[in-house]
Amino acid sequence: MVERLGVAVEASVPGRGFRTLSERLRPPALRRHGLLLIRVAAIAATVGGLIDFVLTPLQGRFAGEFEDYKDYLAAAQAVAHHGDIYATFLDHVQPIPVQGFDYPPVVAWLLQPLAALPSSTAATTWLLLLLACTVAGTAIIAFELLPATWPRLELAAVFAFLYAPVTYNLWHGQMSAVVYLFLALALRSWLRGKQLSLGVYIGIAALIKIAPVMLIVLLLRRRWWAACASLAVTLAIGVGGGILTLGAGTLREYVTRVLPVLGQQNGWIYNQSATGALNRLTGHSVLAFQPPSIVLTIATVAIAVAAVAAVAWLVRPSEVSRDVRGAQFAVAILAMLLAGTVTWFWHLGALLIVLASVAALVAGGTIRRPRAVVIAGLAALVATGLLAPLVIGSVSMSGLIALRHTGLWWPVLQLISAPAVTIAALFVVLVVELRRPSRRTAG
Repeated sequence: MVERLGVAVEASVPGRGFRTLSERLRPPALRRHGLLLIRVAAIAATVGGLIDFVLTPLQGRFAGEFEDYKDYLAAAQAVAHHGDIYATFLDHVQPIPVQGFDYPPVVAWLLQPLAALPSSTAATTWLLLLLACTVAGTAIIAFELLPATWPRLELAAVFAFLYAPVTYNLWHGQMSAVVYLFLALALRSWLRGKQLSLGVYIGIAALIKIAPVMLIVLLLRRRWWAACASLAVTLAIGVGGGILTLGAGTLREYVTRVLPVLGQQNGWIYNQSATGALNRLTGHSVLAFQPPSIVLTIATVAIAVAAVAAVAWLVRPSEVSRDVRGAQFAVAILAMLLAGTVTWFWHLGALLIVLASVAALVAGGTIRRPRAVVIAGLAALVATGLLAPLVIGSVSMSGLIALRHTGLWWPVLQLISAPAVTIAALFVVLVVELRRPSRRTAG
């Protein structure tokens, strides 16, 4: 009787009841069967991934489009022949989507080895590099965030080979896989208190894709001045290296001609930032760039400021649990994805950091009301890993143009915004829950 009463009382406690009920619904036999299914899925995903991304490419039969790689190769060749690395990009700024090389100059210089290799060898080498970054990044995230009792290796294999935003990079040769690895390494340094390497990893990621520089708010709020210094030095070396190797004129072209295009308001279907969703909400700059809207500009800036302010409000220099510290990094990743003018679908691989941190928070019983966090996390996973690839994969430019003149145009655009909406919802839920007193401190 006392034991039953204890279970009833425990189930009535917010958060604790959620875990107790879930544990009662998972008897040992069911847990064993679940673990077996995960292991089977991991083996199948790994075998399929090795066939798709190793065996088939080595045989010269890779089925990926690899159009992003072609832009990198063109930039590497332009460097080798002293040409304009941004010529292709500037020739394709209308309509959306833009095409061509749009990275800082130092990246083009680092890509030069691609131009020196035979074409098939260079493409296969690049794919294997991206695969290594993907697998390593996912494994780091799993082993740094997930509980030790979980099948972390198996889950890393499943998500490395089956999560659509991550595998997109492999099928298309997209450099976001490299950024993904450095964000995972930054997470590891953040959790382990390694300031110098943290600043370096964020700096390298920001030299490839500018958005990660926003993570500096974590360093400032925690008063990690050594990390801030290493970040600044890394950025200075990258920018300076670009000037030394390709000249100040190339950097000037990047700043004055490339960045303004990337900063334009656009609602292209791959753009899952807050500004992308707002543009689709108003039907603005979806198929082609249109003059900027003052209302959208104000709304976008307000969202960016609010996102950064929320991260700053959440992070403190005082010591907290490892789960909470990981969740703080995750919230900063969400803010980074929402605040930029461009967050392409393939950038969403970083969401695995967030999903793993959510799993750690719930499994560890750190937050008092995990139900909302679980629901928001699952919604983001489904929207980014299943819904978005299905919708995006089923539409084309000609199809969108035809759809524009029908009553389905606006509803379809909002459906396409599902990843951005669920990411925003997860951001709000995490911020609110992390600011509540935790179960471990609430008495």
